[in-house]
Amino acid sequence: EEVQMPEEVQTPEEVVMALEGRHSYHSVREYFQNCDAIYKEGLPIPSKETWRKYRETYVSVVGEMNSTIGDPVADFNGVPVSHFVKQSPGRGRGIFAGEDITEGTLLWDGTRSAQFKDGHSYKKFLAYLDDINLVCNILKWSWVTDLNEGKGEPDLRIISDLDEAALSNSASRIDLVNMGYLPVSFEQGRPRKNGMRPMFATRNITKGEEFFCNYGEFSLGSWESLDW
Repeated sequence: EEVQMPEEVQTPEEVVMALEGRHSYHSVREYFQNCDAIYKEGLPIPSKETWRKYRETYVSVVGEMNSTIGDPVADFNGVPVSHFVKQSPGRGRGIFAGEDITEGTLLWDGTRSAQFKDGHSYKKFLAYLDDINLVCNILKWSWVTDLNEGKGEPDLRIISDLDEAALSNSASRIDLVNMGYLPVSFEQGRPRKNGMRPMFATRNITKGEEFFCNYGEFSLGSWESLDW
């Protein structure tokens, strides 16, 4: 049986109103309690049309001037190497190398990473997705980071990748990690996109191998510190 949004709230406008009194990620997550059952059943790999809906909804909510993803309908993403996505045993969906990749190769540059400066715009984005499956994906994919990387006044943003980069899994063991930050010298000639520090292959990666990162490396902020 298909899981629906809470029956008492139907339209995006009503969802926005319902979320207005929720001032933390945890309380927002509680509102979408049906996600627990959806996660258990498993979610499909998003289609190109689904990614486009995410991006168009994001731009419509924050406005073109505040958008950090470029043209929402253009066919590009933040993973500039050959790759493919499929189900990863025991992990859900994953992203895999479509070719042999040498250490130091750019794997992610944040060009399709939606940034939210506060919880208000994030909640409005969730509401206007108007699809519980899409909402549950975003709740799973989002994290908070500090664009100043702990130097001086924090510049906190909620980040949600709106492309296949969102499907990258965190390694269960440190020896499995094959993508992450490298010394800043590797960034020379590659301007940061929207302040996001890029991620590279931290070792050679074989064609067909899954990309594994360490979520803790780039999740540098606290949900509680945001304006909700």
